[in-house]
Amino acid sequence: MRPKTFIRAVWDFLGIPFRFVLFDQDWLPRFRWTTLEEERLRAVLPHLQGNVLDIGAGRNALVRAYGQGVGVDVFDWGGGAHVVPDSACLPFPDASFETITLVASLNHIPNRRETLREARRLVRPSGKMILTMIGPVLGGIGHRIWWYSEDKKRGGMKTGETGGLSKKAVIRMCEEAGFALEAHSRFLFRLNHLYIFRPGYPADIHPFK
Repeated sequence: MRPKTFIRAVWDFLGIPFRFVLFDQDWLPRFRWTTLEEERLRAVLPHLQGNVLDIGAGRNALVRAYGQGVGVDVFDWGGGAHVVPDSACLPFPDASFETITLVASLNHIPNRRETLREARRLVRPSGKMILTMIGPVLGGIGHRIWWYSEDKKRGGMKTGETGGLSKKAVIRMCEEAGFALEAHSRFLFRLNHLYIFRPGYPADIHPFK
């Protein structure tokens, strides 16, 4: 994926009200605005390595853009992701993936801790987990005003889902699952967080279990 040009970056900035609130994301390419999905891909793709598992893959855009790996989701959004009954119980052997991603999806998974422990089982010792997340305040407001959001298309958020997660909550849950934070940064005008975790304690012997 090519870096944004200066003109594109300025155009995206001027289009913030339309990109974030007023327009359905599917409309944005008509006006040459970058979708939120593409913003996340731009943040995540440079950090991928080896075979990738994308949990909460939606339309499977990440795997299709990267060209290697598999996406899973509990809903069928189209795009070729594997539909699974439970993201905390996936049909893959231990240490199957070099990179595991949860792109704007962990807050939509009610059994978050169990899913993170499953990710810990599936990641290779030399691998990494990459996660993007919006904060709870902005995410909570956004999911109320984003009339086009995917959760509304499937009937609204379910019990256990939330608009976003705090940095403290994300790091704590991942550490409890057996990961160690390697890097944290912000993107999309500092509204979104990018986390990179490495396998730490094995999930079954973590001292905080």
